[in-house]
Amino acid sequence: MNEFMTKTAYIASSWFNDEQTAHMNGGVAAIKANPTVDFDNSYLPLAHQYKGLDTMKNPELLSDTEWQLATFNGDVQGINNTDLVIALYDPKQENSDPGVLWEVGYAYGLRKPVILVLPDANEIPLNLMPAIGATAIIHVKDLADYNFNFPNYDVYKGQVY
Repeated sequence: MNEFMTKTAYIASSWFNDEQTAHMNGGVAAIKANPTVDFDNSYLPLAHQYKGLDTMKNPELLSDTEWQLATFNGDVQGINNTDLVIALYDPKQENSDPGVLWEVGYAYGLRKPVILVLPDANEIPLNLMPAIGATAIIHVKDLADYNFNFPNYDVYKGQVY
């Protein structure tokens, strides 16, 4: 146990293309290095695939109702059972994932802190809802040092639409 308080996090991310996977992997590595996150008791959906099934290797699962329900309910429980949400989000059109944005909105509705994490070089405007609904918006380079024990609201200063 760390000598100070840590938070558990639901780590929302996408892994459907190479850029999304790179953003997720960079973010996860930085989160693991952050002493205010209890990574071992946090929830990364990719590490909790229903029955260990991989939709990238078995895309037919996406049509399977049992898999859909189990995945949805598992992820909802992951959000319910953690202290906050860290959403690794890339607003580039081909990388924007409505699933991550749903998770952000659900966490907001539960009044959980949401930290939206953008790629370091992002200059793309954000949609108003996640831009204002997130507790704070940071970049991957900020993740390892961000204090998740006190995720204070910070107004997003970037462009929105």
